[in-house]
Amino acid sequence: MKINSGISLVMPVFNEAEIIEETVRVYLDDLEEKFSSYELIVVDDGSTDATAKILEKLKSFYPDRLRVITNQRNTGSGASLYKGLLAARFAFVASNFADRPFDLKELKNIMPIFDQEIDFVVVCRKDRSANTFYRKMTSLVNYYLIRILFQINVGDFQFVQIYRRKILEDLDVKSQRTFVPAEIIIKLLRRGYKMAEYRTDFHSRSKGRAKCGHPRVIFRALFDMLRFRFVGEQGISVKGR
Repeated sequence: MKINSGISLVMPVFNEAEIIEETVRVYLDDLEEKFSSYELIVVDDGSTDATAKILEKLKSFYPDRLRVITNQRNTGSGASLYKGLLAARFAFVASNFADRPFDLKELKNIMPIFDQEIDFVVVCRKDRSANTFYRKMTSLVNYYLIRILFQINVGDFQFVQIYRRKILEDLDVKSQRTFVPAEIIIKLLRRGYKMAEYRTDFHSRSKGRAKCGHPRVIFRALFDMLRFRFVGEQGISVKGR
């Protein structure tokens, strides 16, 4: 039986021509199987490869289910994610990525959690073994820095989250990069919204190349993190991935 609540799935992408068509078809098939109403929102963050052309072709096949938002220049994966979250039309909104790290079939187990008056669910990786050693180390350092700086006990900040859309409506996110999900989680908890966690497997990339492990991306995310910690919600956004 399909889930009656509608869901918007947001996927930020940058230069994912090798995998984007396969991913869009897999995600739409999974959503069709589980939900009576849904949409896939792809935010193309200024891709310079064939990603935009592939998405344009796919829109003709899925005009009512696939929405594409195009950034004219690269603004950062976090900023693209946040733009997609704000564009969502259904009662629930979730995130995932082009390399399919989270299996959407798990949503059938996650959605009933909201029956317990939960406002958002943070999906936590059971482990990070699907990452390279370098990505595993940078991911863990990032995770513990956030926990130390903000004194917050959350099992994962950088994987997948599912929200009631209404709790995001008046949230002003300043970050641009990979710190965006953490900033959202921290602000929601500070406002008293109820969170639950769900642990699941983390699936490795099958095609293409990861973009978030570049030192430039890491340092800019660190800047966002420190600015939010020491300047707070009045911090000024700095553009760029």
